[in-house]
Amino acid sequence: MRRRRAVSPVPPARDDDRRAICRQVKFVLNSLVRRVDRRMQPLGLTGMQWEPVLMLWLKRAGTVAGLARAGGVGFASMSRMLDRLEDKDLLRRVRSATDRRVVHLELTPKGRRVAGRIWPIVVEAMDVHLDGFSKDELSRFNEYLARMLANGARDAEDA
Repeated sequence: MRRRRAVSPVPPARDDDRRAICRQVKFVLNSLVRRVDRRMQPLGLTGMQWEPVLMLWLKRAGTVAGLARAGGVGFASMSRMLDRLEDKDLLRRVRSATDRRVVHLELTPKGRRVAGRIWPIVVEAMDVHLDGFSKDELSRFNEYLARMLANGARDAEDA
């Protein structure tokens, strides 16, 4: 098992590199999400609603549990979100013909039209935030972030 370094309960007067990096990752994510969320308003979607629609459109998930896992939210929260999306006629629930316990999700025709407009908004926001990075820099940056995620996953396993 890894030993963690001792952490002072009082932060240093100036941020060290580790804290600065983690804080900036948080700020970048917030900036990216804010940009996308603002552009979703004309589609009638909130910040929490566009992602499940996009995940269904990209076929990354097809059930409530799958969307909850993909979005990193609880099953109950996702279920309530899907109720709202169903009220907007963007998706419907379809009980499995082979297993009545399973409920599949599918986009309605309106949902598919809206979903097709979401992806370009997301791509544009990524392009803005990654402007000026070379292909090599993007590759290295992606490797660093993957390593951070792997470290976090390993830490979660130790807990």
